[in-house]
Amino acid sequence: MQIVNGKVQELVDPTGIIDGQRYEFLLTVKLDEEDELFNEEGTGLRMLYSVKDGERKMLTYQFYELATESPFDVEWDEEEQASAEQYCNEHFPEF
Repeated sequence: MQIVNGKVQELVDPTGIIDGQRYEFLLTVKLDEEDELFNEEGTGLRMLYSVKDGERKMLTYQFYELATESPFDVEWDEEEQASAEQYCNEHFPEF
């Protein structure tokens, strides 16, 4: 899996119910044609992080088809997870 590009944004809770901050990473990934996540329309990866008391924690992730934003119900392997988390850590906004 190769991360082609990505963006991050802070998710604001107008109600104040959520403790800490939430950040959403939207990544575009390139995969081998043999990979079960490969999609000719392109594959995206959404990752949600929590930041509380200076500690970052990944809450959830979801692969999806870029064209329709339809999610895939699959799990990633350790190598894909490590690659995605490294990208997020390198591009995490300062808080």
